[in-house]
Amino acid sequence: MQALPISGATAQRPGHRVEMAWALQYPTPQKATTQTRDTPNWVTAPPPQSMTQPAPTPAASPETILIVTHWTIRTRILASFTIILLVMALMSGVAYRRLSAIEHETTVMRTDALPGLNFSAGMRGVWGEIYVLAWQTVTAADAPQRARLLAQTQDAMQRLDRLEQQYDATIVRDDDRARFHNYQAVRARYQQAAQPYLDPAQWKDAATAQAALRGSAHDLWSDGRKLLQDIVDDNGKVNERASTGIVDSVVTAKVSIEVAFGIAVLAALIAGYQLLRAITVPMGKIVSLLKTMRGGDLRQRMVLHRRDEFQAVEEGFNQMADELTSLVGQAQRSAIQVTTSVNEIAATARQQQATATETAATTTQIGATSREISATARDLVRTMSEVSHAADQTAGLAGTGQVGLSRMEATMNHVMEAAGSVNARLATLNEKAGNINQVVTTIARVADQTNLLSLNAAIEAEKAGEYGRGFSVVATEIRRLADQTAVATYDIEQIVREIQSAVAAGVMGMDKFSEEVRRGMSEVTQVGDQLSQIIGQVQSLAPRVQMVNEGMQAQAGGAEQINQALIQLSEAAQQTVESLRQSSQAIDELTLVSNELRSGVSRFKV
Repeated sequence: MQALPISGATAQRPGHRVEMAWALQYPTPQKATTQTRDTPNWVTAPPPQSMTQPAPTPAASPETILIVTHWTIRTRILASFTIILLVMALMSGVAYRRLSAIEHETTVMRTDALPGLNFSAGMRGVWGEIYVLAWQTVTAADAPQRARLLAQTQDAMQRLDRLEQQYDATIVRDDDRARFHNYQAVRARYQQAAQPYLDPAQWKDAATAQAALRGSAHDLWSDGRKLLQDIVDDNGKVNERASTGIVDSVVTAKVSIEVAFGIAVLAALIAGYQLLRAITVPMGKIVSLLKTMRGGDLRQRMVLHRRDEFQAVEEGFNQMADELTSLVGQAQRSAIQVTTSVNEIAATARQQQATATETAATTTQIGATSREISATARDLVRTMSEVSHAADQTAGLAGTGQVGLSRMEATMNHVMEAAGSVNARLATLNEKAGNINQVVTTIARVADQTNLLSLNAAIEAEKAGEYGRGFSVVATEIRRLADQTAVATYDIEQIVREIQSAVAAGVMGMDKFSEEVRRGMSEVTQVGDQLSQIIGQVQSLAPRVQMVNEGMQAQAGGAEQINQALIQLSEAAQQTVESLRQSSQAIDELTLVSNELRSGVSRFKV
């Protein structure tokens, strides 16, 4: 809205007051900074004690400290987050309260202060315009100009009515409504005082109208202007108070949030330190104890004096240490027992190796004797062939035949003695093979026991986790050696069985050979007895010589079979010696592993 300018003629008329110049323009409302601050109590009220000055914290009692000490790690973490969340909730509550105050002040400014200031300033401008139009009307030179000015005055009145209606809709305070009603009453009286001079039907002359406007109508207009100025000033003060309230609420909210944030950070630091200390202190003790136990000292135990998750760690660690101590002690005793058993097995193996070597030497001797017997048999065959071809000359050589028969008898006696010696050696070899079987059975039992102990050691090492990995490797190596020992023992057992089979075959062959020799001795005896009759019975000697020749051939075949059996027996003896040598190597390796095991567990102190 714009004020109507004063025409040159009107401005030059005498008697115009200074107030008319002021009424030509809308007054600018005073700035909020020039008004006296009248902040309401809810804005200037001091913040609560929890926001300005923290309440004193009572000293923690011994019972409280004991309860906190017995808290679990989970409870400590939950308590820390609960404290931080409570502080954040308090900060959110304070911020919400301050923001609510800001919202209220903003609402007041939007619905009361700013619209009221705007409408009141508009009413003040239109009020001045109406007075100017009244003066222009009473000073108009002709009727058409006066009618035009009256129309403008009527339009200004309508605008003033609209502004009053809009302002009345924004009134929320009783004092503001009282001032507004006072203004409306003054306006009504002003209209009653000025209307007769503005109505063409009642208007008499310009001098009378001007005199009336300078009198009571001017006083009423001045009162209305003063009331409108008071309304404008009051709305300016309300706007100032709302602005100040918003600024104070923002400052209070900022300070509250900063204080709450500081408390939250402090609570987080304290809770974090307590939680860190609750974890690092027992962890330091655990690490120190693990270093001690890593050096082999299993006598130390964990003592934390805690009633949280570390109590379960303490109990589990001490139980594990007790079981590990028991396992190491058992391993030490088992290592000593294994070493003793291995030494006994080694001694038995060396004895078996010596016996096998002796058996091989005896077999070699028997082979040489058998070869001599075979050669003798072949010589006898050739001799008998010569006798068969020289039957006609036997009479003259009867005496020589008598000597040959004597020598044959002596040779047969030697053969009988050699066969007896072979049978004795074979019996000894069979007995040694039985001893080897017993030793092999003992080795198999020891290998099974060692395998079982290594399996138990591997299980205990697996229970020990990272710290039993080395012992698990040793247990695995022992089990592998035990398996190799079992395989070697099985091979030895098979070889011994083959030796026993070969010895049995040799005994049977030697028995058969002895029977043939005894039968030959009987025949030689008969030949010796009948030698005196050979001379007279030369003609009938040829068939008998043929029979002797066949018998000697059979003896030669038996001697060859004995020789082959002895060769097989010699090979079996060599295989037995080789097997015993491999068994000795396996026993030496087992001894080395046993010593390593005993050395490994000896560093532990239980």
